[in-house]
Amino acid sequence: MPTLAQYIALHTLIETGNFTETGQKLNLTQSSITHAMNNLEKELNLSLIIRNRNNIILTSNGKMVYEHVSKILQEQQRLENTVANLKKLIGGTITVGVLPSISLVLLPKVLSYFEEHHPDVTIQLMEGDYDQIENWLQHGVVDIGFLAKPVSENLVFDFIFEDELLCIMAKDHPLAAEDYLTLNQLKDERWIMPKQNIDRDVLRILSKHNITPNIVYELSVDQAILTMVTENLGVSIVPKSILHHAPASLVQKNFSEHHARTVGIAHKRNTYPSPAAMKFVEICKILAEDFPNKD
Repeated sequence: MPTLAQYIALHTLIETGNFTETGQKLNLTQSSITHAMNNLEKELNLSLIIRNRNNIILTSNGKMVYEHVSKILQEQQRLENTVANLKKLIGGTITVGVLPSISLVLLPKVLSYFEEHHPDVTIQLMEGDYDQIENWLQHGVVDIGFLAKPVSENLVFDFIFEDELLCIMAKDHPLAAEDYLTLNQLKDERWIMPKQNIDRDVLRILSKHNITPNIVYELSVDQAILTMVTENLGVSIVPKSILHHAPASLVQKNFSEHHARTVGIAHKRNTYPSPAAMKFVEICKILAEDFPNKD
């Protein structure tokens, strides 16, 4: 009969798309993963995967087997979480999808808390954008993940903090002397924008106010946006949480109308986060009570 280890290897292989990354994630050699797949196909007497040069593709039979394997692993996780809850244990490993802005300030405090109070918990971090984290949650690659509203209906969202959105500009910009700004004042500006999969909120707000931005640069790295705005190549709107290490010469402006993104931690609906994962959410809420508005 197939083993749970073989099911885990298959599930991880499909999520990662290659044998090398699967081995790294499961702390096994590439040959061990290959051996596990060969044995699983032999046990089931079915061809499950097609090995291409750049990726792994499920056969039609493999797709059906993979669906059942995913359900088996979800039930296994439920069992482990139930047992842990019965024992009131906080331990094991949790995998967390992390947005880059969260890793700047809040995350170090949370990790420090766990190292001090729950050293038996191993926290694995996977940094990604909104789309990646949602995909990881849907496919069980991460247990929980930071996201901003709105999120998929297939996810359960726990509010953590409200992240105010600010306008940033160079110190020589004509609007730098203003106390507060309106979005209408920015409609004719050159924009340096975060890519949509990095930050959906800015375009959503501009669209709501019927503003079509003149986007001159679109970037995925927050620090690059800050640097280019500092050089007066355009303006941008960013979450306050990414500005803790902004250049001193960068001008930050509040809006007369409040704009913010709602940040939380999500998990897949109809799954049961482990006690360690629930403790992670709890500590995030506690430590974020005055974040990121505390100077």
